[in-house]
Amino acid sequence: MGTRLGNTSKRRANGMSRKYITAFALGFLAIIGWNVFLIQRDQRLHDAYYRQQAVDRLKYPPSARIDYNPKEEYCASLKVWHPDCKVE
Repeated sequence: MGTRLGNTSKRRANGMSRKYITAFALGFLAIIGWNVFLIQRDQRLHDAYYRQQAVDRLKYPPSARIDYNPKEEYCASLKVWHPDCKVE
């Protein structure tokens, strides 16, 4: 009877370790998959943002104006008033 109990506990130990290894592998794959999804999403957002900026710069190049003032352009792009953008 002593050997029979020993074999049973070994089988349970192996079964538990396989279960933990499988759960770990699935969790690891889920984390990797989620990160791949987020990387692709961020890349699309980045491309869309900078593509729009490039189109705007082609339409209105800063050097094409004689009276180009970067501070005025920055102040015009703000949605709210800022003290550094006061009209003199």
